Amino acid sequence: MEIREVTNEEVAKIIVDREPRGLFYQKDGDVYVGIDNTTGEAWTEDFPNLEECLAWLKGGERHGQ
Repeated sequence: MEIREVTNEEVAKIIVDREPRGLFYQKDGDVYVGIDNTTGEAWTEDFPNLEECLAWLKGGERHGQ
């Protein structure tokens, strides 16, 4: 599944509407925020760098898996 960078507006829509489905990330200051909305639950996690964020989104330790 493609991982896509999103804007503040897109993040708000994902969190509130739980749409669109997929894997996303956003750079927020010095932090990268990963958003896993593949199931419509919009799991989020903060990371210190893009590499860790992408690893989580690609199937690392994600929401109890």
